[in-house]
Amino acid sequence: MYNAGQMQLQSANWMNSHTADRPSFHAKVCRMFSTNRTYQVFAMPQGLLFLESKRQGGGASDETQQRAIMMGAVLGGMMGACIGAAIAGSASQTNNHESFELCSEEELFEMAQKRKHSFVSKNDEILSVSIDAPSGWSRMFADSSLAGWIVIRDRRLGKLTLEVHDQAALSVAVDALPRRFGDRAFVNVELDRNTAKFVSLSR
Repeated sequence: MYNAGQMQLQSANWMNSHTADRPSFHAKVCRMFSTNRTYQVFAMPQGLLFLESKRQGGGASDETQQRAIMMGAVLGGMMGACIGAAIAGSASQTNNHESFELCSEEELFEMAQKRKHSFVSKNDEILSVSIDAPSGWSRMFADSSLAGWIVIRDRRLGKLTLEVHDQAALSVAVDALPRRFGDRAFVNVELDRNTAKFVSLSR
């Protein structure tokens, strides 16, 4: 049974963990002529740490996510809906992904050194970050679980295209990346309350 007090407590706990110094989300980095790999991406003061994931998996079911997002929307508009999405996805993400939120910064970098495909996109080398939702033809040919893309243009690494396959993970990116990168971040999505998914921003 839905309990408003319990939902508010869960929302507060989620906000506290994701508005800390290093919010994170899972994404698949897609590169031409290379294997696509899944990473847990940490938004740190120094830049973005891409910690290679050993486990693969999807997010919560659409029905579960939609229910939690709608409950969250009752608490507070778009941010409440994003919180609901994160709560819906948190349990399944825990089961399908490694999670390192409780690790210290030193532990994260030490782990990244041991995983040869991990890397860092440094803050002062990131030229721009854009967040987009699949739409039109791209939605027809994309994986049905695709929530959106994040494109990072890095002076040293070039163009990085990240596939995000979870609405909750995309909500973390939508909240965290503009705070990290200011006018270098371009958020081109908004939450569609009818579908409980992020869609291209209305013009």
